[in-house]
Amino acid sequence: MSDSLKEKVNAIGERLKINGAEMGRKMSAGIGTMSFKMKEFFQEPNQADRLVYDATSESLDEPNWDMILNICDMVNAEKLYTCDVVRAIKKKIMMKSVRGQYLALVLLEALVENCDKGFFEVATERVLDEMVKIVDDPDQSFVASKEKALMMIQGWGESNTELRYLPVYEETYKVCS
Repeated sequence: MSDSLKEKVNAIGERLKINGAEMGRKMSAGIGTMSFKMKEFFQEPNQADRLVYDATSESLDEPNWDMILNICDMVNAEKLYTCDVVRAIKKKIMMKSVRGQYLALVLLEALVENCDKGFFEVATERVLDEMVKIVDDPDQSFVASKEKALMMIQGWGESNTELRYLPVYEETYKVCS
């Protein structure tokens, strides 16, 4: 191989290496963002996940108020982080099981009504987006969940005291009604 051909091949190889490294960095950045979301779904269950799972179990015929109020008490006593509980509830809402989804909404409502940081965390974790999806879902098997979600959005949207600093509730209510 001639020297000029070797130089051209080396130059192309060098460009591929540089472009490949740059592409690798961009891919890593994108995957890093995506992996955080994926990790959230596949990480080991924490105490909040286990408690929410038990309180929203498909085997329950009706809400277990002892478990629900225990979770609220633990959040208020700072034995559980509100954000962890809200994330666990959001996961349960997203799973699309008729009974579990409804019970998750009942738990969410109790958390918001009984815990100071509840409203803020619901907005922060974008749970309202999932609730709107429930309301908009054409599947008729989720009627109780749809009614519960709409009732909660309406109540939060019409509130004029606690939510004054979080207009997302009022805006969501206006969109859903």
